[in-house]
Amino acid sequence: MRDDITNIVIEDYLSSIMPPRAGVLAELEQRARERGLPLVGPVEGQLLYLLAKSMGAREALEIGTATGYAAMWLMRAVVPAGGRLTAIERQPERYKLAQDYITRAGYGDRLNIIAGEWFSVLETIQGPFDLIFLDILRNLSNEHDAVKALELCVSRLRPGGLLIGDNVLCNGLVVEEDAAPTVRGIQEFNRAIMQHSQLESVIIPLRDGVAICRKKD
Repeated sequence: MRDDITNIVIEDYLSSIMPPRAGVLAELEQRARERGLPLVGPVEGQLLYLLAKSMGAREALEIGTATGYAAMWLMRAVVPAGGRLTAIERQPERYKLAQDYITRAGYGDRLNIIAGEWFSVLETIQGPFDLIFLDILRNLSNEHDAVKALELCVSRLRPGGLLIGDNVLCNGLVVEEDAAPTVRGIQEFNRAIMQHSQLESVIIPLRDGVAICRKKD
């Protein structure tokens, strides 16, 4: 499944010059191509890895782990630093898939994966986290839930920490004036991160749009 808003030829070119992925990452990419599983892809995966690595992240949180693909890119950065990843996934079959792949990748002992509804689980987690990857925005049907997720994340992020939001351009639908509730929620999320008193933010048009937000010191 592809949600890219960028030129597909350019996206394929960027993927083609990435260093080859081995082991479970390559296996999961192949499985995704065959079965239409959602993946952030290797270019965005590398971005997650580099951001986490550059800031020396040790405590990471992923909301909406799906297959565990993005989680493995993050764990490539945080585990060598002695860190760990907490992940939340509400779909039982994806929870098991992610857990299996991450364990096979050798990161199972540094993973705390929690099954349950995103908000109810997130409200029980205190943090603080160095990095939070929010990957549920396109799955929120209530237009107010995206901003709710934002505030829950900001309160669990340490000063200087990063919040990374995926799918913030929603296949380009964010430019529509009469948008569906899910898109209106993402529009509100985008406005909120730009105006938030505790954040410094930018949105980059990679794949379906990635928001990178730093919590002020």
